[in-house]
Amino acid sequence: MKIRAIVPDTIRATFERLPESVRKDLTRKRAEFRGIGQLKINQALLAQRLAQLEQLQTPLARNSVDIADPSFPPNVRSRLCTQAQLYEPWFNSWCDVFGEPPLFHRKSWEFAYVAEVLDSLGQLEPGRRALGFGVGREPLVSAFASRDVQVVATDLDPEAKEAMGWVRSDQHSFGIESMLRSEVCDPAKFRELVSWRGVDMRAIPKDLTQFDFCWSVCALEHLGSLANGMEFIESSISTLAPGGIAVHTTEYNMNSNDETVESGPTVIYRQRDLMELKDRLEASGHQVAAFDLSPGEGLLDQYVDIPPYADEPCLRFLYSSYTLTSVAIVVRARPS
Repeated sequence: MKIRAIVPDTIRATFERLPESVRKDLTRKRAEFRGIGQLKINQALLAQRLAQLEQLQTPLARNSVDIADPSFPPNVRSRLCTQAQLYEPWFNSWCDVFGEPPLFHRKSWEFAYVAEVLDSLGQLEPGRRALGFGVGREPLVSAFASRDVQVVATDLDPEAKEAMGWVRSDQHSFGIESMLRSEVCDPAKFRELVSWRGVDMRAIPKDLTQFDFCWSVCALEHLGSLANGMEFIESSISTLAPGGIAVHTTEYNMNSNDETVESGPTVIYRQRDLMELKDRLEASGHQVAAFDLSPGEGLLDQYVDIPPYADEPCLRFLYSSYTLTSVAIVVRARPS
C-alpha cells in the first residue's frame, strides 16, 4: 500500500482516539477556519462589485497626476499598478493576447504593462531580439514570439538550490516546451524563435549581449537583498544594444520610505531605493522613464488583501507588516 493512501487513515484513527472534548474543539476550529475562508471570498466579491459600481458612476482618470517626460511617450512611465489602468483598453487587449481573463490583480497588470510599454516603444516588431529573466511559465514569452520576436528565455537552473521552491509550485521553466502556450503562439513558430537557458540573475553570462530589449516580472526581489536586485537591473542593461529597452517589475513598499525588508527571500523596494537607482543609471548615461508613484484613487487602490491571498482583487497586499504593490521600472540604454 502506498504511503499517500496510508496517511489519511492514520490521521483519522489518531483523531478517533482523542478525548471527545478535544475532538469537538478541533471540529469547531476547523469549521471556524473554513468560515474565515468563506468570509475572505465574500469580502473579495463585495470589493469587486463596489469597484465596478464606482467605475460606472464616476470613471477613474488614468492618472491623478501628469508626470512629464519628453524622453518617452505619454503612456510610458515607471509607475505603480493602479485600478484605473485596469480599465484602459490596452489592459483588456493584452489579456486577450495572453488568453487570460482580465483580473483585478497586480500580476495581470505586470504582464500587460510590460507588453504595452515594449509595444509603445516599437520593440515588438519582427526580427527584434529579446532576453527574458526569471520567466517561469509567464505568458510574455509566447506573446512576444507570436509577434515574430526572437526570444532567449532564462530561468534558474533546475538543479540550483534556489530553484526548488519555484519547481515545486510549478512556476519554474526548464526548456522551451514548459513555456509554450499554444493558444498564444503557433508551436512551430515558437520552437523556431524561442530558446531557453539556465541563468542566475546575480551572474549574467557575458555572452548575452546586443538584445533589443530585456524584461523580468517580479523576480529581482528574490535575489537576496535590495543591493542585489539593483545590481541586476544595472547588469541587465549591459545585455542591450545601444538604445535598447529594459522593463522590470518588483515589489513596492507603500507604507514607509524608511523601514522595509532589506534582505532575505523577498525584499521590498522603497521610493528612496528607486530614486537612488534612477540616479545611478542616469549617471551612467541611461534614460529612466519618470516615476509616477501616484497610489491611485479607486476603491481597489485602498483595498489590501491579506493571507491567504485571493485570486482577485489583489492590487495591494499585506506582507509582514507592509502594504505592497507592483512597480514597473522602464530604462533606455545609453545610445553608445
